[in-house]
Amino acid sequence: MPRFKQNKSERQRLLRQRRNERPFLFDPQFTRCLGAAEREIWEEAISFSGGDVTEAAEECGLKDIPRGTKVLWGRSAEEALGTYRRWQKQNSK
Repeated sequence: MPRFKQNKSERQRLLRQRRNERPFLFDPQFTRCLGAAEREIWEEAISFSGGDVTEAAEECGLKDIPRGTKVLWGRSAEEALGTYRRWQKQNSK
């Protein structure tokens, strides 16, 4: 039986699971965390919503999530934001 290569999103999903990461929703300016969701529920909701963060958040039980909300992954909101800031700094060079 041939082995199929995992695509990038599958690898990311497995890595998030191993690291016990979850999605944290931030306002568009990344000034405050609006909420968090369970990983498995979020992955299903974001898939069914076609990538619409606001709709997926509502499916996860989060209310009043504005358009433009950003999602970062981590074990905590602080870790997720810190990882994003490091990535941003690294890619601006």
